[in-house]
Amino acid sequence: MDLPVNVLQSCSLFRNMSETDIRHLVTCFGASVRRYGRGAFLWHEGEQVRHAGIVLRGVVDAVEYRIDGGEQLVARHTAGGVVGDLLMAGGQPSPVSLRASEEAEVLFLPVDDILGGCSACCPCHTQLRHNLLAEAAEKFWALRRRLSYLSEPGLRPRLLLYLRDEAKRANSATFTIPFNRQQLADFLGVNRSALSRELSRLAEEGDIEYYRSSFRILK
Repeated sequence: MDLPVNVLQSCSLFRNMSETDIRHLVTCFGASVRRYGRGAFLWHEGEQVRHAGIVLRGVVDAVEYRIDGGEQLVARHTAGGVVGDLLMAGGQPSPVSLRASEEAEVLFLPVDDILGGCSACCPCHTQLRHNLLAEAAEKFWALRRRLSYLSEPGLRPRLLLYLRDEAKRANSATFTIPFNRQQLADFLGVNRSALSRELSRLAEEGDIEYYRSSFRILK
Protein backbone atom coordinates (compact mmCIF):
# COMPACT_ATOMS: atom_id res chain seq x y z
CA MET A 1 0.00 0.00 0.00
CA ASP A 2 1.47 3.34 -1.09
CA LEU A 3 0.88 5.61 1.90
CA PRO A 4 1.61 9.34 2.35
CA VAL A 5 3.76 8.77 5.44
CA ASN A 6 4.27 12.51 5.95
CA VAL A 7 0.49 12.91 6.37
CA LEU A 8 0.29 9.99 8.81
CA GLN A 9 3.18 11.37 10.87
CA SER A 10 1.23 14.62 11.24
CA CYS A 11 -1.79 12.66 12.49
CA SER A 12 -2.43 12.68 16.23
CA LEU A 13 -3.00 8.89 16.30
CA PHE A 14 0.59 8.32 15.16
CA ARG A 15 2.21 10.95 17.35
CA ASN A 16 5.75 10.03 18.49
CA MET A 17 5.98 7.12 16.05
CA SER A 18 8.59 6.37 13.41
CA GLU A 19 7.81 5.59 9.79
CA THR A 20 8.67 1.95 10.55
CA ASP A 21 6.14 1.82 13.41
CA ILE A 22 3.43 3.40 11.28
CA ARG A 23 3.92 0.97 8.41
CA HIS A 24 3.98 -1.93 10.88
CA LEU A 25 0.65 -0.90 12.42
CA VAL A 26 -1.04 -0.32 9.06
CA THR A 27 0.04 -3.79 7.93
CA CYS A 28 -0.77 -5.46 11.26
CA PHE A 29 -4.29 -3.99 11.30
CA GLY A 30 -4.99 -4.84 7.68
CA ALA A 31 -5.94 -1.18 7.17
CA SER A 32 -7.77 -0.19 3.99
CA VAL A 33 -7.94 3.00 1.95
CA ARG A 34 -11.24 4.15 0.48
CA ARG A 35 -11.81 6.93 -2.02
CA TYR A 36 -14.83 9.23 -2.01
CA GLY A 37 -16.11 11.61 -4.64
CA ARG A 38 -17.28 15.08 -3.74
CA GLY A 39 -20.54 14.86 -1.81
CA ALA A 40 -20.19 11.14 -1.04
CA PHE A 41 -20.95 9.98 2.50
CA LEU A 42 -18.54 7.98 4.63
CA TRP A 43 -21.47 7.11 6.86
CA HIS A 44 -24.84 8.51 7.91
CA GLU A 45 -26.25 9.61 11.22
CA GLY A 46 -27.44 6.63 13.26
CA GLU A 47 -25.02 4.12 11.74
CA GLN A 48 -22.65 2.06 13.90
CA VAL A 49 -19.01 3.01 13.40
CA ARG A 50 -16.40 0.29 13.88
CA HIS A 51 -13.38 1.97 12.28
CA ALA A 52 -11.31 5.07 12.90
CA GLY A 53 -10.65 7.01 9.71
CA ILE A 54 -7.61 9.14 8.91
CA VAL A 55 -8.03 11.65 6.10
CA LEU A 56 -5.14 11.20 3.67
CA ARG A 57 -6.33 13.68 1.06
CA GLY A 58 -9.21 16.12 0.64
CA VAL A 59 -11.73 17.40 3.19
CA VAL A 60 -14.33 15.51 5.23
CA ASP A 61 -17.13 17.35 7.08
CA ALA A 62 -19.17 16.18 10.04
CA VAL A 63 -22.72 17.50 9.61
CA GLU A 64 -26.00 17.16 11.42
CA TYR A 65 -29.49 18.01 10.22
CA ARG A 66 -31.95 20.26 12.00
CA ILE A 67 -35.67 19.59 12.31
CA ASP A 68 -36.36 22.09 9.51
CA GLY A 69 -34.09 20.10 7.17
CA GLY A 70 -31.26 22.60 7.36
CA GLU A 71 -27.67 21.47 7.73
CA GLN A 72 -25.30 22.30 10.58
CA LEU A 73 -21.54 21.96 10.17
CA VAL A 74 -20.12 20.32 13.31
CA ALA A 75 -16.46 19.80 12.37
CA ARG A 76 -14.12 19.85 9.38
CA HIS A 77 -11.29 17.36 8.87
CA THR A 78 -8.41 17.92 6.45
CA ALA A 79 -5.36 15.75 5.69
CA GLY A 80 -4.15 14.11 8.91
CA GLY A 81 -7.51 14.55 10.65
CA VAL A 82 -9.11 11.65 12.54
CA VAL A 83 -12.80 10.74 12.21
CA GLY A 84 -14.87 8.18 14.05
CA ASP A 85 -12.42 7.60 16.89
CA LEU A 86 -14.74 8.63 19.72
CA LEU A 87 -17.72 6.86 18.12
CA MET A 88 -16.01 3.53 17.69
CA ALA A 89 -14.60 3.56 21.23
CA GLY A 90 -18.04 4.23 22.71
CA GLY A 91 -19.91 1.80 20.48
CA GLN A 92 -22.79 4.27 20.05
CA PRO A 93 -24.61 5.11 16.81
CA SER A 94 -23.12 8.12 15.07
CA PRO A 95 -24.86 11.41 15.98
CA VAL A 96 -23.55 13.02 12.78
CA SER A 97 -23.11 12.23 9.10
CA LEU A 98 -19.63 12.29 7.55
CA ARG A 99 -19.39 13.63 4.00
CA ALA A 100 -16.53 14.41 1.63
CA SER A 101 -16.82 18.08 0.70
CA GLU A 102 -14.28 17.44 -2.05
CA GLU A 103 -12.65 14.29 -3.42
CA ALA A 104 -11.06 12.48 -0.49
CA GLU A 105 -9.04 9.43 0.48
CA VAL A 106 -9.45 7.93 3.96
CA LEU A 107 -7.43 5.23 5.70
CA PHE A 108 -9.56 3.04 7.99
CA LEU A 109 -8.27 1.19 11.08
CA PRO A 110 -10.51 -1.39 12.87
CA VAL A 111 -11.51 -0.60 16.44
CA ASP A 112 -11.00 -4.09 17.83
CA ASP A 113 -7.37 -4.14 16.77
CA ILE A 114 -6.65 -0.66 18.15
CA LEU A 115 -8.21 -1.31 21.55
CA GLY A 116 -7.08 -4.93 21.80
CA GLY A 117 -3.50 -4.59 20.60
CA CYS A 118 -1.60 -7.64 19.42
CA SER A 119 -0.19 -10.85 20.90
CA ALA A 120 3.37 -9.53 20.54
CA CYS A 121 2.58 -6.49 22.75
CA CYS A 122 4.47 -4.18 20.39
CA PRO A 123 5.35 -0.82 22.00
CA CYS A 124 3.83 1.01 19.04
CA HIS A 125 0.43 -0.61 19.78
CA THR A 126 0.60 0.76 23.32
CA GLN A 127 1.58 4.20 21.99
CA LEU A 128 -1.37 4.10 19.61
CA ARG A 129 -3.81 3.53 22.46
CA HIS A 130 -2.27 6.41 24.43
CA ASN A 131 -2.62 8.61 21.35
CA LEU A 132 -6.27 7.58 20.94
CA LEU A 133 -6.97 8.70 24.51
CA ALA A 134 -5.17 12.00 23.90
CA GLU A 135 -7.17 12.53 20.70
CA ALA A 136 -10.42 11.96 22.63
CA ALA A 137 -9.34 14.55 25.20
CA GLU A 138 -8.50 17.10 22.50
CA LYS A 139 -11.89 16.65 20.88
CA PHE A 140 -13.63 17.01 24.23
CA TRP A 141 -11.96 20.38 24.79
CA ALA A 142 -12.70 21.45 21.21
CA LEU A 143 -16.38 20.69 21.83
CA ARG A 144 -16.24 22.60 25.10
CA ARG A 145 -14.76 25.63 23.31
CA ARG A 146 -17.52 25.54 20.72
CA LEU A 147 -20.16 25.41 23.46
CA SER A 148 -18.53 28.48 25.02
CA TYR A 149 -18.97 30.33 21.71
CA LEU A 150 -22.60 29.30 21.39
CA SER A 151 -23.34 30.30 24.98
CA GLU A 152 -22.40 33.92 24.24
CA PRO A 153 -25.60 35.93 23.64
CA GLY A 154 -24.12 38.24 20.97
CA LEU A 155 -22.52 37.71 17.58
CA ARG A 156 -19.42 39.83 18.27
CA PRO A 157 -18.36 37.96 21.44
CA ARG A 158 -18.79 34.62 19.66
CA LEU A 159 -16.71 35.78 16.73
CA LEU A 160 -13.96 37.36 18.82
CA LEU A 161 -13.66 34.32 21.09
CA TYR A 162 -13.32 32.07 18.07
CA LEU A 163 -10.70 34.27 16.40
CA ARG A 164 -8.76 34.54 19.66
CA ASP A 165 -8.66 30.75 20.00
CA GLU A 166 -7.55 30.29 16.38
CA ALA A 167 -4.74 32.80 16.95
CA LYS A 168 -3.68 30.87 20.05
CA ARG A 169 -3.78 27.61 18.10
CA ALA A 170 -1.56 29.11 15.38
CA ASN A 171 0.63 30.84 17.97
CA SER A 172 0.43 33.90 15.78
CA ALA A 173 -1.75 36.98 15.30
CA THR A 174 -1.94 35.99 11.62
CA PHE A 175 -3.71 32.73 10.80
CA THR A 176 -6.05 30.94 8.42
CA ILE A 177 -9.34 29.35 9.48
CA PRO A 178 -10.72 26.15 7.84
CA PHE A 179 -14.12 27.69 7.00
CA ASN A 180 -15.61 29.91 4.34
CA ARG A 181 -18.17 32.54 5.43
CA GLN A 182 -21.21 30.27 5.33
CA GLN A 183 -19.40 27.49 7.15
CA LEU A 184 -18.14 29.88 9.83
CA ALA A 185 -21.66 31.26 10.26
CA ASP A 186 -23.00 27.71 10.66
CA PHE A 187 -20.24 26.81 13.11
CA LEU A 188 -21.00 29.87 15.28
CA GLY A 189 -24.77 29.53 14.89
CA VAL A 190 -25.27 32.98 13.35
CA ASN A 191 -26.64 34.50 10.16
CA ARG A 192 -24.13 34.78 7.32
CA SER A 193 -25.07 38.35 6.37
CA ALA A 194 -24.84 39.48 9.99
CA LEU A 195 -21.45 37.78 10.29
CA SER A 196 -20.15 39.58 7.20
CA ARG A 197 -21.36 42.94 8.55
CA GLU A 198 -19.69 42.31 11.91
CA LEU A 199 -16.40 41.41 10.25
CA SER A 200 -16.55 44.65 8.27
CA ARG A 201 -17.19 46.64 11.44
CA LEU A 202 -14.28 45.02 13.26
CA ALA A 203 -12.00 45.83 10.33
CA GLU A 204 -13.23 49.44 10.17
CA GLU A 205 -12.61 49.82 13.92
CA GLY A 206 -9.06 48.54 13.51
CA ASP A 207 -9.51 45.34 15.48
CA ILE A 208 -8.75 42.90 12.65
CA GLU A 209 -7.65 42.58 9.06
CA TYR A 210 -8.94 39.78 6.88
CA TYR A 211 -9.09 38.45 3.36
CA ARG A 212 -11.31 35.45 2.71
CA SER A 213 -10.21 32.85 5.30
CA SER A 214 -7.01 34.64 6.36
CA PHE A 215 -7.11 36.85 9.45
CA ARG A 216 -4.83 39.10 11.43
CA ILE A 217 -5.73 40.33 14.90
CA LEU A 218 -4.55 43.90 15.45
CA LYS A 219 -5.85 44.50 18.96
